[in-house]
Amino acid sequence: MLRPFVLLHSSFVILVTAAAAAPGVIDYDKQVHPFLKDNCIACHNKTTTKGGLNMETPELMIKGGETDKGLIPGKGAESIIYQAAAHTWDSEMPPKGNKVGAVNLTSQQLAILKDWIDQGARPSPKRDKVIAWEPLPAGIQPIFALATTAQGDFAAAARANQISLYHLPSQSLVTKLTDESLIKSGLYKQPGVAHRDLVQALAFSPDGTRLATGSFREVKIWKREIKSPAPVASTKFTATQEADNSIKLSEGTKLIAHIKTDLASQQALAQRTLTAARAALEVTFQNEAIKRAETDATEQTNRLKKANELAELAKKSLEDKKKDLKAKTDAKTAADKNTATDAKATEAKEKAATDLKLAQEAVTRGEAAITDTANEIKLVTANEKKAKQAVVDAKARLEVVKKESDKANTERDTFAKSLATVMKKAKALQFSTNGLELIATYDSGPAQAWSTATGKPIVPGSTSTAWTLERSLGSGDGKSQITDRANSLAFSPDGKTLAIGSGEPSRSGDITLWDITTGKLTKNYAERHLDSVFALDFSPDGKLLASGGADKAVRVTDLTSSKVVKVFEGHTHHVLGLSWRADGRLLASSGADNVVKVWDWTTGDRRKSVDGWDKEVTGIRYLGAADQIATSAGDAKLRLITSDGGEVKQLPGSTSFLQSLATTQTGDLILGGDQDGVLRAWDVTSAKVIAEFKP
Repeated sequence: MLRPFVLLHSSFVILVTAAAAAPGVIDYDKQVHPFLKDNCIACHNKTTTKGGLNMETPELMIKGGETDKGLIPGKGAESIIYQAAAHTWDSEMPPKGNKVGAVNLTSQQLAILKDWIDQGARPSPKRDKVIAWEPLPAGIQPIFALATTAQGDFAAAARANQISLYHLPSQSLVTKLTDESLIKSGLYKQPGVAHRDLVQALAFSPDGTRLATGSFREVKIWKREIKSPAPVASTKFTATQEADNSIKLSEGTKLIAHIKTDLASQQALAQRTLTAARAALEVTFQNEAIKRAETDATEQTNRLKKANELAELAKKSLEDKKKDLKAKTDAKTAADKNTATDAKATEAKEKAATDLKLAQEAVTRGEAAITDTANEIKLVTANEKKAKQAVVDAKARLEVVKKESDKANTERDTFAKSLATVMKKAKALQFSTNGLELIATYDSGPAQAWSTATGKPIVPGSTSTAWTLERSLGSGDGKSQITDRANSLAFSPDGKTLAIGSGEPSRSGDITLWDITTGKLTKNYAERHLDSVFALDFSPDGKLLASGGADKAVRVTDLTSSKVVKVFEGHTHHVLGLSWRADGRLLASSGADNVVKVWDWTTGDRRKSVDGWDKEVTGIRYLGAADQIATSAGDAKLRLITSDGGEVKQLPGSTSFLQSLATTQTGDLILGGDQDGVLRAWDVTSAKVIAEFKP
C-alpha cells in the first residue's frame, strides 16, 4: 500500500452549491462538463494536450489548440469541438481504440453541447462551495506523518486527525493536540483532535518550540509554552549530589543514573560533534576532489602527448604530400609538352591532370591537419595548465580543511573532557509534580532538569501539556492558498520560513513559503511540479529547496532567484522522501519505485541508484553529519546505507509497513511510524529499540 494513495477522500463528503443557472440556459458544470470529463478531457488537459488543446475549462476551449480555436461562442455548428464529436470533421473524437475508455457522445449530449456553444459557451455561475465535514471514523491508526525535534526531546506522531506528542527522554505521552474550535463546532465531542481531516505532514521548528501540522488545505502552527514546574519532594525517587557535584538519581535501591552533565553542556557538545563531523566530510570531499583533479590532469597530459604525436605525423604526411605534388606537377608538365593527339596521349594528359588535382587536394588537407593539430595542442596545453592548477588548488584547499577539521576535533575533545567539571553545586534537588522531572535549583542561574526515567538532561517543564494553537495557514476551504492536501512540510534552517508542498493530484504540484512570525504567504511556486508534491528539504545553508512529487522528478529551487536550477530525473514512480547531506553536496531521494537515488549536487549527476527493497521507500534521512542514510519502507525494513549504496546495518524491531521516518539533528536517534500505529525509537549506536509507543 503506497502511503500517499491512502490519503484520499477521507472526512469531507459533499460540495454544496448556492447558485444555479437561469431557466433555459445550459449549465456548464452540471450538464456539459460531466460528459466532457468522461470522454474528452482525459486526453485534452494540462498534462496531456493532444493537438495543443486543453478542454478543462470553457476559456481554454475557446483559446483552442495549435491551429484552430476549439469552439466559437455562438456558433456551435462551426466549432471544431462539436464537429469532431459529431464526426463531421476530418478527425473523429474520441478516436477509435483509445486507451482511456472514452466513447462517442450520445445524440442528447451532442444537442446539449451545441446549444451550450450557441448560447455563448459560458461557464457556470460562480457558486459558494461549502465542504460538508463528517467526523473521521474511529480506529484509523497508521502513522502517516512523524517528526522529532532536533535535540530528540519530543516526537510527534499523526494518526488520522489526532497528533500525539511524546517526551522521549521520559518516554511519556505529553499530550494530544486539540483544536478547541472543532469541539465548539460540534463536529467532535471529545478533545484530542487537531484537524478535521487526515494529518499528512509534520515538522518541528529547528529550536523545537513550534510544530507545523498539515492537512486538507490548511496547516496549523502549535507553540510550546515553557512552564517551569514548582519543585516538590518525592516518595518514589531520591537524588543526592556528590562531592564533584554530580548527581545520583535512584528509585529505591535501584540507581537510575549518575548525572554528570546538564542540558546546555550536552547541547554544546552535540553541536561541536556535529561541526567536527561536517569538517570530516569536507576533508573527504577535498581528497576526492584531488583525485578527480589528478585524473583530469593525467588525461590532459596524455591528450597533449597524443596531440603532439599527431602533429608530427601530420607534418611528415604533409612533406610526403608536397613531394607527391611536385612529382604530379612534373608529370603534368611533361604530358602537356607531348604534342601527340592520339588517344593514348590524350588519356595520359587527362590522367596527369587528375593526379595533379588529387595531389593538390591532399596537400590542402595536410595543411588543414597541421592547423587542426596546432589548435588542438594550444587548447590541450591550456586545459593541462588548468588541470594542474586545479590539483594545486585542491591540495591547498585540503590543507585548509584539514586544519579546520583538526581544530573542530580539538574543540570537541577539549569540551568533552571539561564536562566532568561543569556541574554546579545545587541549592536544592526536588521533583516535578508529575514525577517525570528531577529539578535542581541554584543560588544563581536558571534551574536544570533531568528525566527521572533515563537521567537525560531536559528542558525544565518540558513534560507539561502546555502546547497551544498559535495560528492556521490556509483557510481549509476552496479559497485556501494551499492547494488540496498539505503533503509535506519543512522549516528553513533559521526557523523563519515554512515550506508547504501540495497540489491537485494529476494536475499540479505547488509549493508555498510562509513567514512564521507573521503567518503571511511570502512565495507561491505554483505548478512547480506536474503532480502533487510529497517531499521537501531545505539545503543546510538554507539557500536551496529540494522538492519531489508524483511526477517522479526531483527539482531544486534557488530561493534567491526563485528559479529551478536543477532537475533530477530517474525515479519511475512517486518521489516520497528527500534529504540533503550535512555538507550540502549530496541529495538523496526515495521513491515508490522501491529504490533510493543519490544525486551529486556539485556535478549535477546521479551518483548512485540503490535497490533491495520489496516495497516503496517511504522515508529517507541523512544521519547528522555522517555519510549514512536512514530509510523506512513498506517491507518493514529500517535500513542504514551509505551514499555509495553500501548497507551499514538493518535495525530490528519493526513488524509492519513503515509509513514514516524521522531523525535527530545529530543522527543518534531514529524514529519510525508503522501501519499498526506503533511509534518506535532506535538508538543508532546500539541498533536497539529504546522506546515504543502504541496507539
